[in-house]
Amino acid sequence: MTGERRRKKQSNMDYKQTLNNYILVKLDPENTSIKLKSGFELFIDTSFNPERHQVVTGTVWGVPLKLEYTGKPNIGMPWKTDIEVKCGDKVIIYYLSIINALKPENKRYFFEGEDRYVFIPYNGIFVVYGDGFINPLNGYCLIEPCSDPFLEKTKERLKKINLEWVRLDTKSNTNVSFGVVRYMGKPNRDYVDDGQSDDGVDVKIGDTVVLRKVSDIPLQYNLHSKIDEGKLYYRVQRRKILAVI
Repeated sequence: MTGERRRKKQSNMDYKQTLNNYILVKLDPENTSIKLKSGFELFIDTSFNPERHQVVTGTVWGVPLKLEYTGKPNIGMPWKTDIEVKCGDKVIIYYLSIINALKPENKRYFFEGEDRYVFIPYNGIFVVYGDGFINPLNGYCLIEPCSDPFLEKTKERLKKINLEWVRLDTKSNTNVSFGVVRYMGKPNRDYVDDGQSDDGVDVKIGDTVVLRKVSDIPLQYNLHSKIDEGKLYYRVQRRKILAVI
């Protein structure tokens, strides 16, 4: 079902208009269990590593008319971008945005029966997805991790002369990670942070890139991954990419 057909089907639902750069999201059911291929259901203790079990997917239930960007820290959006979601879209959200919304002192949530609704800042959304499409938002790319290509080439050269690579120390390069760009969205047009820009970051789908180690944060943890059959993707903004190999 296309996004347009889905929205027509849901046109009788009580969608909202939101304010102050927030979108309203109806969260998917809690990740308290998983179904195994055998058909058995496995219940999970979600108090252990809660960030790995936090529901980070849901359906958009309300959007603002526009996003406010002032160019000033802590006033409006942290970067300048367009609204690329509509009511009825499925999204993947930063888990801390959901945890913060659900805190009693913030009260950016409400319940209708067993359904949970949260108000999430637009910059806390990573991806909009559906049948046959995955679209990163807010200047993000989805990058599939790969081995160090320089090391792999060295191993290939040694193999051709009947030598084998042996690492004499157990330490590895912890400063950078490598990956292949699999999905890209639109670049952000401006950032509040001085010196930050997507201009000149010339990357395309299929490029092998170098990232700071602190940037290799999973889009979703594998146990509850919803897209591309559970593949591991790092969610990285263009400005955080160090180089294209």
